[in-house]
Amino acid sequence: MANFTPPSDIVSENRKKFEAQYTNQDQQRGYNIGTFEYPEGLRVKPDLQNYVAFYINVRDRATGGKTQKNKDYYVSEREQAKLNAINRNNISVSAAEEGAKTIKNNIGAIIGAVGAIATIANGGGPKKLMMGGLKTAGAALAGTLGVKLYDSIKAEPFASGSTSRLKEVITLHVEDRPSVKYGANYSDKEMGALTGGLIEGSFAAANGTLKDMVPEIQQRLIAGLVKLPSLNPGAAGGTLDNLLTLSTKTRTNPFREVLFESVDYRTFSFKYRFFPKSKNETKKIKDIIDKFKVHMHPEVTKARLFYIFPSEFDIQYFFKDKENDYLHKFARCALTDMQVDYGGEQFTTFEDGSPVEIGLVLTFRELEQMTSEGIKANGY
Repeated sequence: MANFTPPSDIVSENRKKFEAQYTNQDQQRGYNIGTFEYPEGLRVKPDLQNYVAFYINVRDRATGGKTQKNKDYYVSEREQAKLNAINRNNISVSAAEEGAKTIKNNIGAIIGAVGAIATIANGGGPKKLMMGGLKTAGAALAGTLGVKLYDSIKAEPFASGSTSRLKEVITLHVEDRPSVKYGANYSDKEMGALTGGLIEGSFAAANGTLKDMVPEIQQRLIAGLVKLPSLNPGAAGGTLDNLLTLSTKTRTNPFREVLFESVDYRTFSFKYRFFPKSKNETKKIKDIIDKFKVHMHPEVTKARLFYIFPSEFDIQYFFKDKENDYLHKFARCALTDMQVDYGGEQFTTFEDGSPVEIGLVLTFRELEQMTSEGIKANGY
């Protein structure tokens, strides 16, 4: 068991003495920088000027932030409005608004359907169902009452898509070299004789050489016919097709084309080896790991009928307390995988039981597909 003798923290003393010198752009915007930070001396020591910041955006329907509202938990309204403007075109926001509007406009019909289902469930037959419908105040009244009921519900069913940014930022040194991979998916397809022949025929007609193509078109027609099942009876299947190829020493042109299909969602991995040199660093490492664990997982609603999506992350590279514009930018991400290894090759702890070494691997997946417009506008 290793002895735990925390050294005096000269870096922290210097930071307190010259804090203004190390104020970064996020501190100027009201963020709390340093609470979830590793190692000590990040942003201060000359060899620790490159770091990455992880911003956490929690779901407005989640409970985590609600219990912390009086503890200076969220960024300012001005900062949040700026973030909302950036993410305004996010499809989930548009879908949430459209979904809420659809529910509200059709609430009368929904209530009527629920009432009908309840009547049948309680043993009511068609006659009872019809009589129950006649006794109602009508669809219009049901709709009016439904809208009032909907407006009275504080937690709208589509409200979980929105997020609010936390003031606390996780800042870690850049340990591995930054890397980014872009992927575009293409596939080759056979256009077939019909499509390819039409294209070639149009080209030939435009150049006045269609008459030169007539014999080839006839030959292609024959080549297509000999492939028909009716011309390949019994055990001679494929014989005519093969004989034609063998005798003419030609193979039909499949007119293959390469077609664009989609782009990949980018993924990013961050790998760290933590070697705490003091109790303060040990606590910070534990707090950082706990923070990532909590926000990568979903909550469940009060009745446990739904998952509330996990928090989302915004990631930025920094150099000397300013965003590093020489490196790629990130779209908003979800933390999809996290691995924690306690100890090195041989598990060893300090005298208080805390590991002398901790490994952390984080894998993020972007929630936005890359387009040329996004790359030009945001530097992805």
